[in-house]
This record gives sequence, C-alpha cells and structure tokens, in this order.
Amino acid sequence: MTGRALHAAFAGILLLAAAACGRSSDAASGSSPAIRLAAPADGGPAYVEVTGLSGLTVDALDEAGYAAEDWPALLRVSVSDSAESPAVLGAYRTTPGGLRFTPAFPFDPGRTYHVRFDASRLPGAPPGTPALIGEVALPAVDGDPSTVVTRIHPSGPVVPENLLRIYVEFSAPMGRRSGIGHVQLLDDRGAVVEAPFLPLEYEFWSPDRRRFTVFFDPGRVKDGILPNREMGRALEAGRSYTLVVSREWRDERGLPLRAEHRHTFTAGPAMTRALDPDDWTIAAPPAGGRDPLVVTFRHPLDHGLLMRALGVRAGGRALPGAARVEAGETRWTFTPDEPWRAGRHEILALPILEDPAGNQIGRAFEIENADTVDAGPEAETTLVPFTIGTTE
Repeated sequence: MTGRALHAAFAGILLLAAAACGRSSDAASGSSPAIRLAAPADGGPAYVEVTGLSGLTVDALDEAGYAAEDWPALLRVSVSDSAESPAVLGAYRTTPGGLRFTPAFPFDPGRTYHVRFDASRLPGAPPGTPALIGEVALPAVDGDPSTVVTRIHPSGPVVPENLLRIYVEFSAPMGRRSGIGHVQLLDDRGAVVEAPFLPLEYEFWSPDRRRFTVFFDPGRVKDGILPNREMGRALEAGRSYTLVVSREWRDERGLPLRAEHRHTFTAGPAMTRALDPDDWTIAAPPAGGRDPLVVTFRHPLDHGLLMRALGVRAGGRALPGAARVEAGETRWTFTPDEPWRAGRHEILALPILEDPAGNQIGRAFEIENADTVDAGPEAETTLVPFTIGTTE
C-alpha cells in the first residue's frame, strides 16, 4: 500500500470515528460521514450510500483493489442486525466523497434494512476503530394488506418423515428479500422444531414470485451422515406438525400478509423406494374430444416437479395443453388444446421427477453406494405408452 493511500485510510478513519462518537468531522472534509438511502434521478433502483468521506479515503478504497466478496465486510446491508444474517447481494462502487451499494434486486418498500460501515476494515486501520451503523427503509405503499397464503404443498394430511421440501403459494407476488426467517415448524406440543430448514443465502422463487420453496436440511433427512446422526430428522413418523407462516412476510408492495397462516400435517413412514411408472394407473380418454387424460399415482409426487416434468407426446411431437395436479398430488391430468387423435401416445417423464422424499424413477434418494451411482449412466427421460381409442 502506498504512503498516500495509508494516509488516506487514516484520514477516513478519523472522520468516521468523529461521526460515530457524535463529534463533528475535521474541517478538511466539511461534513460528517453518514448513511443515506437515495435513488437516481432517472428513476432507477434505490441505493445505500455512505457519504461525507474525504477524497483521500475514497482514493484509498480505489487503490485497495477489493474483490467482490470483500466489500460486504466493509459495507454490509442486511435484513437483520444479526451477524448470521446474509448480506444483501449487489454491486459496490466509490463516488466523490462516498461509497455506494446498489442491490441486485430493488429494496422492498416498507422493509427496514440494517447498514454497517466497518471502518476498521479500511486498509491500515487500527483495531477497534468504531463502525458507522444505521437503518434505512423505503416507505411502505399505502393500503390495507391483502396478500394471503393460498396453498401449501404437499397438500395431503400425511407426509413422509423424510420430506425434502415444502412449497408455499401466495395470492400475489411477494417481495424479493429472504423468506425463510418467516417460516417456523412447530411439533405436536407447540414447541419450535430446532433447525429443520436449510438456511440459504439465496431464495427459490417461481418466476412470478408467488411460490416459495422451503427446503428441509438434507443432511438431517438422509440416513447415516453426521447431521442426521447428531440431530435426527426434523419430522418423526406418527407425530403431527404445524408449519407457521408469519404475517410479517411482506409482499412486493411492502405490505405484510393479511394474516398468519398455519398448515397442520402428520408425519408418516419414510418413503425410500424408487419411483416405478408401472405403479401408475392411466385412464385414456376417447378420440375426437378434449376430455382429460388422467394419471393416478400410488403415492404422492412432488407438486412443483409434476408441473414441470410430465408431458404428453404423439408421433414424436409434444402435445400442447394444460396440466393439473389434484388429489393431494396423487393425480395428474392433461387436457389437450386440440381434440385427441386415435393411436399410440406417450407420457414423457423427465429425470427430475421426484416424490416428496427425493426418490426418482429407478433411483432412490437413500442409496448405500454413492460411488456406484456416480459411475452409472446419466438418468434418461422415461416414456410411458398409452393408446387413444375410437368411440366406435
């Protein structure tokens, strides 16, 4: 680091220390460091900026050559003041007299964001240099909360104790920030189940942001590995549980949900057998009409994957149409856009199709010899034939 940059770093530290302690900054800067939330004049997304830094401090930041993963240690924006809360993803750049953070996704209206500018992370800063801490928020949109949870999948009353994921569906698009902190699992005594879900730094939303995927920690689900041996599965067969979705989860308007949502279910035995299409019952409609094809499964399949992984084709061509999942994910129907034609058809099942416990066609989630699986061929698309007959 150059002598000029080192001098600049200490100049910035003095300014920040003065601000953190409630004193005025030195005369050279003309202002005290501060945290602000602002938006560009062209209507772009709002950003967080630390202002009031000296030119020498900004030069030191430019010369330090921070990598993308280094910036959050210096300027961190998060939805909680907890050290475990992941930093909001975004881009950093210096400005005349400041440091700016622009989020990868726009800030949610009505949500408070915690900002920490840690001056001790500046190049050459002495330990114990005070940090600049603040909170910022865009104003909430006026109006009464109206968004509600519409469905939880699996929707049946019983789920396998080795359940891998839960889908939460909403009546309107939700905000872009973390949702896992708004979901709790209670046991049949009303106690919170310890660490059932996988804490992810990114979120699994549908493109329209109406469906959120909650993943159970697979380390606890899968037999024999350390988290499973230490804590066991989050679900225990024979016991009932309640998934609680907090009212504080905000929609894209920045408003909370209209009400808390609770979904109660019972854990049943683990599902450990690979999927077998021979277990499926296919009810084919007659030719000439648009009655739905109905496929019934012996056990429930994964709702989200059913909507993506099954289709119908004839003569090597995929048929356009509308699919539905019914009866607690044990029935799939397909209504073609055009009338059925007599002849051979096929149900096309992609390799990603799973049941709620992660079992796929010809491949169980619980496999003793992972080396054998890794060395085997890639999973292939499965074709299940059926015939559309005439009404004569």
